[in-house]
Amino acid sequence: MGVSANANTGAFLLFFIAAILLALSTTCTALNITKSLAPYSDYSTLSDLFRKTKLTDAINRRQTITILALDNSSIQSITDRSSDELRKILMNHIILDYYDRQKIQKLGKKSALLTTLYQTTGSAINQQGFVNITRIARGEVVFGSAVKGAPLVGKLLGSVISQPFNLSVLHISTPIVAPGIGDAILAPPPPPGSSKPPAAAPKKSPSSPGPSEEEEDEDEAESPSPSESPAESPKAGKAKAKSRSESPPEPDSDEDDDAEEPTSSASSRVVWLRVGVAAVIGLIASLVAF
Repeated sequence: MGVSANANTGAFLLFFIAAILLALSTTCTALNITKSLAPYSDYSTLSDLFRKTKLTDAINRRQTITILALDNSSIQSITDRSSDELRKILMNHIILDYYDRQKIQKLGKKSALLTTLYQTTGSAINQQGFVNITRIARGEVVFGSAVKGAPLVGKLLGSVISQPFNLSVLHISTPIVAPGIGDAILAPPPPPGSSKPPAAAPKKSPSSPGPSEEEEDEDEAESPSPSESPAESPKAGKAKAKSRSESPPEPDSDEDDDAEEPTSSASSRVVWLRVGVAAVIGLIASLVAF
């Protein structure tokens, strides 16, 4: 009996200790978003809006969460919305998973759909409760509503809080308003002069001397003058030869004319020579007869 009582007592003590440790661990990992954002004055408006829309308790009940945070300047574009609309918009900035810069980098150049707190309400339709995250280039990540056709407006600007794997606060540029909830807030245009200037021409290295006058003269002497026609390429010559062989031969009228000219001139000279000889003979005959 004594051994059984001691065993029961030991089991009870172990259970009690385990319950205390579990309670302590839960207390240590419990979120307090108001306390977490308190050191960051740039997000005081966001913290106040969480409290006014009664989202603070909903956030603190979660053990793992990511907040797409808007600073005091960016969040002003939605502060004039109705309380119900503002609550829905802010719920879409609360991701029910942990995402920090390292985890986002593992996405590669891909897109992913992230579940938000608004999805848990049962009021979301057409993927209003999801956020699209897309890594479009190295170091460039954007967020937007997962509703088809919605723009990706929230550019990732940096990480505010990173407490693996409980709380991550990421700074984004523009509020995300899902279609059907309210009027979208478009990303502001880039400031003037933000486009990259054209690349400057490479400067000559001082260690590499420029071409000497003699080298320039040689280059000028070797380079063909504009009046000279370029040499015919072997391919062009072959093409011409091939075209000649394939097409029927044409009469060379120029060559025939040239060949006939010396014949006609020679015959005319013979005729005049004969006429001259006949004239001389006749003259001599007339003289003799006289």
